[in-house]
Amino acid sequence: MLDHEQVAIHTGRRSRLPVIVAVHSTALGPAAGGLRLWRYPDWRDGLTDALRLSAAMTSKFAVAGLPSGGGKAVVALPEGRELDAGRRRDVLHDVADVIASLGGVYATGPDVGTSPDDMALIGETTPHVFCRPAHLGGSGDSSPHTARGTLAALRAVNRRLYGTSSLSGRALAVVGLGRVGAGLARLLAAEGAVLTVTDIDPDKQKIGDELGAVWRSPDEILAADVDIVVPAALGSTLTRRTATDLRCRAVVGPANNQLATPDVADLLHRRGIIWVPDYVASAGGVINAISTELHRVSADEARARVRAIEDTVDDLLDTAQRHGQTPAQAASELARRRLRAASGPTSAPPTSLRFRAAGPDDAEKVALLHADSWRRYYRGAYSDAFLDGDVEADRRSVWSSRLSVPSSSATVVAEEDTGLAGFVHVVFDEDGRWGSLVDNLHVTQHRRRTGLGTALFSRAAEAVVERGRGNAMYLWVLEQNTAAQEFYRAMGGTCVEKTPVSPPGGMASRLAGSPAMLRFTWPDASLLAQTGGRQGVQTTRRSTP
Repeated sequence: MLDHEQVAIHTGRRSRLPVIVAVHSTALGPAAGGLRLWRYPDWRDGLTDALRLSAAMTSKFAVAGLPSGGGKAVVALPEGRELDAGRRRDVLHDVADVIASLGGVYATGPDVGTSPDDMALIGETTPHVFCRPAHLGGSGDSSPHTARGTLAALRAVNRRLYGTSSLSGRALAVVGLGRVGAGLARLLAAEGAVLTVTDIDPDKQKIGDELGAVWRSPDEILAADVDIVVPAALGSTLTRRTATDLRCRAVVGPANNQLATPDVADLLHRRGIIWVPDYVASAGGVINAISTELHRVSADEARARVRAIEDTVDDLLDTAQRHGQTPAQAASELARRRLRAASGPTSAPPTSLRFRAAGPDDAEKVALLHADSWRRYYRGAYSDAFLDGDVEADRRSVWSSRLSVPSSSATVVAEEDTGLAGFVHVVFDEDGRWGSLVDNLHVTQHRRRTGLGTALFSRAAEAVVERGRGNAMYLWVLEQNTAAQEFYRAMGGTCVEKTPVSPPGGMASRLAGSPAMLRFTWPDASLLAQTGGRQGVQTTRRSTP
């Protein structure tokens, strides 16, 4: 308990049951976490669960980049105890009293044994609750968002393993068909995945039959010969024994506390099996609920935060590979850095952005950002040998030429006090039918999802309106880069064709297989130029030699 800011343990005055609320950290913001109503051999086992789960919530929020801390509420039921409706209401009112007494330090939502309706009842006493039913103004059942967030994590891992985010034809074993597991299994079936499923409830086999899945017993499924195992039930699935039995290439799922002991992550790593920390893969539900109900962002922004789990997993896998770490170590270090930064004596003031036309002196920093972006998001389309070797030299050559030789193009950079934050490059009138080409748009990792990409895209559109012969413009995006595709669709782009990717520098060995790219088009750039507002950013006028 010494790692926690506070732990409240009360005997409910109505139910006479132990009500435990563990607040692990409020460094990033008020704590939040689910209410678990579960049976334990001893109430102290419930306390252990609350301590462990609240710490995991801190990591979950920190890695997701959300301004919330980690907490957890547990009501420890004696084994064999059943609650009738009246007794259940007593328990929930006792929980509400404890949460109210904390004065906003902790907000609770559904977890094992609780539901949105339970949150509505708690909400009659305290406003510090989320995932109330939608008809009462809440975000409702979080399980569909948890499933979608796990799907995003699976896409990132599949791209790392097989070069594409598409799960069509991929063999996955879903362990547990509760609300999240069944929802995720349906999403995977819709993607064309080949499923093997199980649950401790044999009646759940009907769900497997509905999806055309193979049914295995819970004792057999972890050893199934599949590409990815998806734990979606209660924790401690991965023991040293089961980790040795695995025949998959990755384990990615929404179940909490999947590791029986921390050293299992190292064992999986030694066996070459990717394990995405459960608090990363399972974050979609709480991200959506916290974002909409506590942070008051729009539904679209909340969904974008859930989809961003794909980017988070991409980044963790990149970091782990570069530093020779497990993804679990990379995630833990990321969480620690963000918590240390938030716990410092002062916070750095927000930096202002400056936009200007790029010149020859910018070639080095633009090339390095371009290379870093390719390493993060082009792996699986470009060869590892290229991305880990010649990519910086290749980009230096390209940008030295582009920014020193006059041409019918423009490059706009965005700067902050610490250096380059992003850039966009436009080649005017590149295609007789589709217009000017937005050839590159990249932002630094810490500036992602801050609106900078939209601002740069708007400035590219302004440049097209000012200097192009017409207002049409287009760009290419890798087929595997689903996050970028969603961004460009949100900006009004239309995908009109798919074609093979051209190898960088014309060297076929730099490609990984036969990746494809999609052409997105905008017939009138003036509409996009208006979205960011005209800031008078001048683009150096160059003439074609």
